[in-house]
Amino acid sequence: MNLKIIRQTKATIDSEIIVSWLSDKSKSSRITYGGAIVQFLGFTGKTLADVRLEDIQQWVRSFELRNYSQYTIKVKVCTIKSLLTYCYEVGYLPINVGKRVKPPNPKQGLSQRILDNHEVEKLILATQPGRDRLLFSLIYACGLRVSEICALTCHDLTPRDDGGQALIYGKGQKSRIVLIPAQLWQKLMELPRSEKTDAVFYSYRHKPLDRTWIHKLLKKAAVEAGINPLASSHWLRHSHATHALEGGCDLHLLQQSLGHADLGTTQKYLHARPDQGSSQHLSNNLW
Repeated sequence: MNLKIIRQTKATIDSEIIVSWLSDKSKSSRITYGGAIVQFLGFTGKTLADVRLEDIQQWVRSFELRNYSQYTIKVKVCTIKSLLTYCYEVGYLPINVGKRVKPPNPKQGLSQRILDNHEVEKLILATQPGRDRLLFSLIYACGLRVSEICALTCHDLTPRDDGGQALIYGKGQKSRIVLIPAQLWQKLMELPRSEKTDAVFYSYRHKPLDRTWIHKLLKKAAVEAGINPLASSHWLRHSHATHALEGGCDLHLLQQSLGHADLGTTQKYLHARPDQGSSQHLSNNLW
């Protein structure tokens, strides 16, 4: 028995329903997802109501032919699937053609995106003392996303014991508290403040730093430090999680600190750099 979908939206054109779908997402997600949607609609030349299964399949194939990574393709496919599902569930579309499209399952490469302690130190020391060095130190020490460090304001910071804490606004507009070590907190308090912005980290024009600028800063530091040039700020977050677990951090505490909605996401770090493997229990007489 098919249940009739009750229309829950007043949207009459694609741009209106897309804005509705993006409304509860973070600023960085709106940019990423919005870009993928524009790209998809430009590729098909159709409205959402006219999109068919083959259109999505051909779009995916176009990325494969251009050697896009499986991870990038997965993000794009999941974006389209999410939009089409939303359109169907609120009654904007009569069918969900994205339901049968399966995103690729990229090879787990998390272990290649984790820096060891020495590499983290080299990377941070390769940045300019002051704002830049403190920026990346805080990302690593607290396991922050780049969007979270961009959104951090002076009002989010509160003293606590010898150190401090920060109110972090993460994915899905969910907030959490992270603790800041005493030495790092002291340097944070010594950082110059601006009368033109509440942002903790801002440019010489007194505008909050954006993710593009932070990305450039880290790439430059990675080259100067002589570490993997593919490194990104998110590698520092991965490294924070891995090093915390190796230091004995409880898995649920790490989940809370990172702002993961699903414990399964946090558990991936347990398998990224295992301490033991079955190969260690084999006879080495053959090699």
